Amino acid sequence: MMDKLKVYFGSWVNHLMDHSMLQRLLMALVILVVARVLLVVLRRAIDHAENKGFDKAAKPLIYSLFSYCIYIVTLLLILHVLGVNTAGLVAMVGAASLAIGLALKDTLSNIASGLLLLFLRPFKAGDYIECGSIKGNIVGIGLFNTTFKTVDGLFVSAPNSALWGQPIVNYSKNPLRRLEITVGIDYGDSAEKALDVMRDVVAGEPLFMLKPEPQFFVSSLEDSSVNVTFRAWARTQDYFNLRWKYTAEIKKRFAEENITIPFPQRTIHVVDRA
Repeated sequence: MMDKLKVYFGSWVNHLMDHSMLQRLLMALVILVVARVLLVVLRRAIDHAENKGFDKAAKPLIYSLFSYCIYIVTLLLILHVLGVNTAGLVAMVGAASLAIGLALKDTLSNIASGLLLLFLRPFKAGDYIECGSIKGNIVGIGLFNTTFKTVDGLFVSAPNSALWGQPIVNYSKNPLRRLEITVGIDYGDSAEKALDVMRDVVAGEPLFMLKPEPQFFVSSLEDSSVNVTFRAWARTQDYFNLRWKYTAEIKKRFAEENITIPFPQRTIHVVDRA
């Protein structure tokens, strides 16, 4: 038994020490080094592109695609250098691709959806979007999933196909956004006086746009209130601060002007049929 092992390992060492085999191993090592250098260059190129304005949300997807291509090409070159019949390997992979595609159809759907999101760009890194039950700021688009950060700091990872298959509402994409605040006042109060208060409030805020012009109107007559509304345009980044500020400011100004914001009430008539 020991003699057989010595013969086997001796032949293997002789084969390894063969001049042509050493050349192949050296060439395979060179290919690995070149692949490693290409990966470093790829990452630096993507970082440089980000500094030039490239959307950083696309970094994970772009790096994954190109790095996997480098891995595959490197593997095929090394196998070819070592004398493996890569043509037969490629043919075998091609024959198995249909079965692999059927088994991984959801995964492939996520990859295709990620590519479509990358090229159509319905959002970019940092945008606040809503898609179905998902809400948050975009962190990045990966090969299989898109990551978010919610307003309360939670990490959310959603499949790319879930985003591509539903309407996407992007709250950050347009530079301007219309702010609308509606307040109900008592039927005994003057709607015109309430609208004048709103006009005065809006006129004193330079962050509201003059074009398009602000609008002030009675929007509806409810069971317990007359609803008065103002609409004014502002920059998207100022929207929420203005909304919070002037919801409180209008409440304060209405109280100063003795304009009542009523509670819901209902009139009941009791009929005595006795």
